[in-house]
Amino acid sequence: MLKTIIKQVFSFFGLQISKIPKKQKNFLGSQKIKIGNFEIKLKPDHALPKILEKWPNYSANLPRLASKAKEKYPDLLLIDVGANVGDTVALLRKESYFPIVCIEGDAEYFDLLNQNIQQFKDVSIFQYFLGEESEVVNAATIKEDGTARIIKSNDKIRLTTLDKFINTHSSFRSAKILKIDTDGYDLKIIRGGLNYIKQTKPILFIEYDEVYLSNINDDGLSTLKILKDIGYNKIMFYDNFGRFLLSTELMNDKLIRQLHAYIKNKKGGFLYYDLCIFHNDDNDIAAKFIEEETQFNLR
Repeated sequence: MLKTIIKQVFSFFGLQISKIPKKQKNFLGSQKIKIGNFEIKLKPDHALPKILEKWPNYSANLPRLASKAKEKYPDLLLIDVGANVGDTVALLRKESYFPIVCIEGDAEYFDLLNQNIQQFKDVSIFQYFLGEESEVVNAATIKEDGTARIIKSNDKIRLTTLDKFINTHSSFRSAKILKIDTDGYDLKIIRGGLNYIKQTKPILFIEYDEVYLSNINDDGLSTLKILKDIGYNKIMFYDNFGRFLLSTELMNDKLIRQLHAYIKNKKGGFLYYDLCIFHNDDNDIAAKFIEEETQFNLR
């Protein structure tokens, strides 16, 4: 999952943008990175090569989760919202094989995604921006360091909902993992997909960035309460480098509010969380995965 790391994370740790090796850039219009046996084409300014150089386990938690889920669900299907250029597909295929549905709204990243997924089988791609409602909003995308997010603007962006997408593509309704990485829109997308979520009860793997949520007047905590009310229980917190922090239950309102406060205005030791949230029906997967992630940290 791809973040605005050059300006935020690297400066946070005292690193300078000028330290990115020039050999990683291709000023003809792209650069490439090897993920497993796959070669992924990136924009010249994409931060992923430098991120993986410093944090090799970055985003490796999702493939570990998918492998554990596949033990229970042999016909696993995963939906990747905010698929960017397909690097997550490569990470997932490096560990296991199952069909993947990629949704990416930005035209430039979608073009690279389309090029990159040609080397994979059973990967479907769709160009949509998802939100809480199907509507046209005054907004535009801002792109930095290989990631894009929606901001207020006089321009127009057409949004659709995850539920509408699923209704149109009903064969994807069985997807048991829903990954969302949209730099702030994650919880809006969840609220726009509640019919699918209530029916299928997928494992949710999402980004939780207090600043980006606040920028679009989304408090975050209220959506976690909605998930609790429809049967979701176990929640895992990762730092934004993919290292497991702790697990708890959604009913533990006090602890969750404390964790929310910790990343307020990006003043904590890291900038945001990735959350993995399990429905009660998948408490068995949650228990095994939490233990395995604990042991992974001890290596």
